[in-house]
Amino acid sequence: MNYLSEKHKELSESQQSGLMAWFGQLSMDKKAVAIGLSLTVGLASAAMAWQGTTSDRIYFCIKTSLKTLTCQDKNNRPFRMTPYYWEQWRLDGMPTQIVRDPAMGVNGLVRASNPNKPFFATAAFLGFALAGWMLRHCQDEEKQRAVFVDIAQKRDAATAEMAARSELLDSYKDVAIKEVELQADLDLIANDRTVDIQKAEIYAHTEIEVSRTRRKNKTV
Repeated sequence: MNYLSEKHKELSESQQSGLMAWFGQLSMDKKAVAIGLSLTVGLASAAMAWQGTTSDRIYFCIKTSLKTLTCQDKNNRPFRMTPYYWEQWRLDGMPTQIVRDPAMGVNGLVRASNPNKPFFATAAFLGFALAGWMLRHCQDEEKQRAVFVDIAQKRDAATAEMAARSELLDSYKDVAIKEVELQADLDLIANDRTVDIQKAEIYAHTEIEVSRTRRKNKTV
């Protein structure tokens, strides 16, 4: 990047992390690999975070007056809560009609199937965030590169135009020289013909004078 001043350079470098500096030095194919790996980590972590439960669950039922158990609400969702809230409810005074669901686990307790769910969710967030940051960094670099490419194209076009004009001027120069040479040849030929005509006129005039002189001599 071309900095406007030393202060601009110092401020930009002070706000630039080591990761940003390292990523900026990579070639385009390596940047694409890094972005792909970050997205892969994000997608895999998101898939792992989506599955299972992060904490233990206690499933329970309500004993009715008919000695039957109701273990689901009106929406067919099972009654359940974490062991912490179950213990709090028990200390606060749990109704005697509440019993653990015997069909679920041991004493209604179902262990967490994915206790590392928060870590996977965090890894997914970091993976997507890092991939987004790298893509934005590439976009900024591409915008800066596009400016220089446009300038280079205009420079090349101007250079080609100047070369074409120079070649055209050389052609004009050659044509002008040929025209001058041709005109000089024509003037030289015209001058030679003029001299020949003048010589012929002089010769004719001389012959006339000689003839007159001869006639006079014969008469005498």
